[in-house]
Amino acid sequence: MQKAKLAIVSDQICGGIGGAESILFCAIDLFPDSPVYTTVYNPEIIPGQYKNTKIIPGFIQKLPLAKKFYKAYLPLMPLAMEYLNLQEYDVIFSSHHSVAKSVIPRPDAFHVCYCHSPARYIWDLFWTYSKLNNFNKLSKIAITAISQYLRVLDVTSSNRVDLFLANSTYTAARIKKFYGRESHILHPPVDTDKFNYEGEGDYFFMAGRLVAYKGFELAVEAFNESGKRLIIAGTGTEYQKLKAKANKNVKLVGKISDEELVKYMNNCKGFIFPGKEDFGIVMAEAQAAGKPVIAFNQGGSCDIVLNNETGILFEEQSVESLNKAVLQSEKMPWNNKFISKRSEIFDKNLFKTGLKFILENKSIDEKKLAVL
Repeated sequence: MQKAKLAIVSDQICGGIGGAESILFCAIDLFPDSPVYTTVYNPEIIPGQYKNTKIIPGFIQKLPLAKKFYKAYLPLMPLAMEYLNLQEYDVIFSSHHSVAKSVIPRPDAFHVCYCHSPARYIWDLFWTYSKLNNFNKLSKIAITAISQYLRVLDVTSSNRVDLFLANSTYTAARIKKFYGRESHILHPPVDTDKFNYEGEGDYFFMAGRLVAYKGFELAVEAFNESGKRLIIAGTGTEYQKLKAKANKNVKLVGKISDEELVKYMNNCKGFIFPGKEDFGIVMAEAQAAGKPVIAFNQGGSCDIVLNNETGILFEEQSVESLNKAVLQSEKMPWNNKFISKRSEIFDKNLFKTGLKFILENKSIDEKKLAVL
């Protein structure tokens, strides 16, 4: 029997290496001979081991300043995906958070979509993003019109998918709500071997892109009030604002190396996560380091954190609720070995095994997946 031809599809590969890219690179590891189709990519951010991967971009790649200002071309991205010709492929794997699932498969092809999230900025967080961007009245009208157009295309393209994979229970519920589709939960890959409990310092830790919806400002306000020590790693649009607001007990260290990140994680008292994410890989990394995670009780944290066993889930995004949870965590006799061991359910090798099985068998078999 002739081997099935497989294509990998990614939204864009431009803004840095994050959760979506980790899925992409795992797919390349599993199927190194398969080409990657995308709207636009920046060769400079591709890690060395993937430099020889065949990457086929759409027509946006040739538009002015596309690699730097790719977000400005969002209205064209569904069209760019549909313009890509994937008719020769038997299996299509799309890593989707924006438009990747918009590709048009052959009628008999099997299309698996790993959905990081139905695009938040056009669905339930549309109003939040509009507020954070301070759009004027004219801009709001234009953005509303574009978003309506994108929502129609988003739902339409969901019908081209044979099997949805979701990164969390929360994302599965959003896929059901906005696309009317069931999905199989396959947690994203975490390099659990990268972290290891070393000790307990006198500080709590946060890390990630410093953007408004992730809850960094709430954490700064809470630790300003409590006086407890907090270290925040990362850069982003909120960096200067947070730095100006932070008291001396809250330290922003900016962009750090992987080695520094691991060191901070392995030696903190606990990891703080006040935002609401679809999954939140950094929480699973903190658990791999044997650290309790103090997180808002919504989104991906509900899959990652066992309340009062591997961390504390607090109910309100408020200074009072967060500080109460931090205080509670300091009184808990945490079993660091149990926390670290439990994180292994998110290990990247389990993800790869599951994904390989699904793509090669073109189906979900819960019993077989459970023993892989």
